[in-house]
Amino acid sequence: MNKVLKVIIKLLIILLWVALFYLQFERPYISSLAQNLSPTLLPSVFLHNFFWLAWLAFPLLVLAFLKGRFFCWNICPLGLLQDLLPSGADTRIRRTNRLIFLFLFGFAFFSLNLLAFFDPLVTLNRTVASMKIRFAAAIVFLAPLILILLLSLIRRRWWCFKLCPLGALFDWIFRLKSSLREKGTPVDTGRRKALIVLGSGLLGGWLWRRFNLRKSELHRRLIRPPGAINENDFTDRCIRCGSCISVCLTGGLQPALLEGGIEGLFTPRLVPEIGECDEFCNKCGQACPTQAIRYLPLEEKRNFKMGTARVDRNLCIAWDRDRLCLVCQEYCPYLAIRTVKNENGTPCPVVIEELCRGCGLCEKNCFAHPIHAIMVYNRGAGRFID
Repeated sequence: MNKVLKVIIKLLIILLWVALFYLQFERPYISSLAQNLSPTLLPSVFLHNFFWLAWLAFPLLVLAFLKGRFFCWNICPLGLLQDLLPSGADTRIRRTNRLIFLFLFGFAFFSLNLLAFFDPLVTLNRTVASMKIRFAAAIVFLAPLILILLLSLIRRRWWCFKLCPLGALFDWIFRLKSSLREKGTPVDTGRRKALIVLGSGLLGGWLWRRFNLRKSELHRRLIRPPGAINENDFTDRCIRCGSCISVCLTGGLQPALLEGGIEGLFTPRLVPEIGECDEFCNKCGQACPTQAIRYLPLEEKRNFKMGTARVDRNLCIAWDRDRLCLVCQEYCPYLAIRTVKNENGTPCPVVIEELCRGCGLCEKNCFAHPIHAIMVYNRGAGRFID
């Protein structure tokens, strides 16, 4: 097969992967299916409960047992993309890659799934998702891909051989096959070191979760998507793939920076000033590949409380300037804003906390500038309103 034909085939495979992830904009479940092909998502799946998408990872596990890194060389979009770039000298596979994988694999079963964060399929999906977010956040979202490609210019597939968790997993599986063939031969002269590293990862993840080594208090403006599980489990289970951000109808879901601490980096948060949570949309729950955001039927989703709006009377046009403005009440789809009259008889807005879902539509349309007079905070989030 000549070089030109090989390049064309690689380009077609990459485009097929991009098209697959691009389809999620209209068919959110596509992202779940595609990303769950990767076994690195399994710790996020088993961390809480087993669900049906887990079986999708097993074909790649079988392929690795039979052919080693066949997926890496011939199917992986990130690997093929590196092959199309000019590169330096070849890179040798080192044991370090496999040991890093074991540590992160053990850690992920009790805490943050950093394996999936660096997974090539998740990385590509995050790249597609960056099309739907603000420029500054998109650059941060694209940083891992940019770094991988820059490293490839220095050494051929440096990332694949040195750090890629999926490639390391395939190496371990293929070595298992080799050890089964060698009857009575030790599996690996470094087996003890491997067990120590794996045990260290398990212990580290357990200690992180047991002693809750996290940011003690979340930023009060950190508003999670509807259906998000409790915060500690959410940051553990979320793989920062950006699928929920991709499918958000209003663009209100954006990647968090440090609002939730280091462990909350790149996780989704609702930014009402950009876009509200649409009353009749539950796409984020459909797109999430690990159920960090639970899928909720529309009726349940409409009654899920993401937070509570609060009126700042010092900024409100009605309260502070004594002028008629009830835009927030007009836009509220849940009738959670009523009016009371101030001392001059002007109607002014008041939020009924028991009815507010925290969707952010009031904040999005507030006339007060540059700071909105009504803003949503995460108070009371995570429960259903009867």
